[in-house]
Amino acid sequence: MTCINEQLLQQYIDGECTVAEAKQLEQHLLACPSCASKHAQMKQLAGAVKQAIDLLKDDRIEIPAFKPAKQRPLNSTRKLIIYSLTAASILLFVLFFVDKKVQDHPNQMVVVKSVPAEIDANKTASEQEFVIEVFDGRGNNSEYFME
Repeated sequence: MTCINEQLLQQYIDGECTVAEAKQLEQHLLACPSCASKHAQMKQLAGAVKQAIDLLKDDRIEIPAFKPAKQRPLNSTRKLIIYSLTAASILLFVLFFVDKKVQDHPNQMVVVKSVPAEIDANKTASEQEFVIEVFDGRGNNSEYFME
């Protein structure tokens, strides 16, 4: 058998070889002092790396002490309820009684030109169909189809 390459030797050290490969490697290591020396060095390096990794991990996890929430005095609970009800009342007033059609500029008009999703590549831009939408300040809108 020829000398062992480092990849196969590393697989043997990590226990990733088949039983047949392991037997052949063991026989070769007994017969070849060069491979046996390389095996010893690689095994020592692998052990040092595993030991360094084990030193990096920390198995101790500190769990902070549980602190129960403080009970609010009855007086502050009442204040919280009163403030919440006041805020809810204001919100309901705004939602139901404020005129929703109030516009900043009732005479302003907005014109939007939009092109349909289907564009004919054989036509020029001026021959394409499009839609003009006009929005006035009072909430009305009109659509004009241009062909």
